[in-house]
Amino acid sequence: MLRRFRPGTGDKSPLLISGDGRGVLCLHGITGTPYEVRPLAEAFGRAGCTVAAPMLAGHGATLAELAQSTWMDWLASAERAMADLRARVGGRPIAVCGFSMGGLLALRLARLHPADVSALVVMSAPLRLRRLQVMGIRSVARLPIDLHKLPGFCIPKLNGSDISDREMRYDNPGLRAFPMAALAALVDLMDVVRADLPAIATPTLVVHGRRDHTVPMEDSLELTGCLGSEVIERLWLEKSFHIVTLDVERAVAIDRAMRFVGRYAGWADAEGTPAGARAPSPDAPSVGNR
Repeated sequence: MLRRFRPGTGDKSPLLISGDGRGVLCLHGITGTPYEVRPLAEAFGRAGCTVAAPMLAGHGATLAELAQSTWMDWLASAERAMADLRARVGGRPIAVCGFSMGGLLALRLARLHPADVSALVVMSAPLRLRRLQVMGIRSVARLPIDLHKLPGFCIPKLNGSDISDREMRYDNPGLRAFPMAALAALVDLMDVVRADLPAIATPTLVVHGRRDHTVPMEDSLELTGCLGSEVIERLWLEKSFHIVTLDVERAVAIDRAMRFVGRYAGWADAEGTPAGARAPSPDAPSVGNR
């Protein structure tokens, strides 16, 4: 059945953009690649920032490789990318932008390394998913089998990537299914991050598409209600599906992310702030605080 899903032809290679002392780390989602965050990363790069969008552990190749990885592997690869980026910007704190599972990793980085992360942009992050989905994943995880050795035991993406923009949907080179082992790891990561939230004081922008078919809007509402930060802003995108970084309102999401990071990342001593941000259009999506 999986043969009907052909990976897209978009560029899935990691990005490393040299710039000034302002560092931005961009993290993709589960089954995804840096292609998911490429427009955002390139926008920060054009503004002169030093940007990294790594390929997270277990991703970018086969279902088998993803099935054999754990959330701790994903986190370790994000930590390595963060350490390398901070070295490139002279040890300064960096901003971290994470999409979906990458948003969970961004929050975990801020919890573990609060002095190293100055601002967060968290997009479509799955704090809980839907109750029946999680119950099913946990039930399968308790079976007396090793899911890591069963890469074919997966849930196909019947409609491909959750993007309303048809061109972006078919260009996306991410995997066309979710290995059950990876979903079980994701659920474990969700539990860890939910417990982290009250202790995270980093300024955070939360972004979510109102037409997301993958992660419920309630997850981002819970996120804004539980974070310990004094600075929490939100951007709800009226037309977007799950992958807001690639969908029809990606320009609005990128613009807002750049404005937020430029304001809160503490870059006054590091070559200024990102330039070129546009004012929102009259029909821009809702923006506000908690």
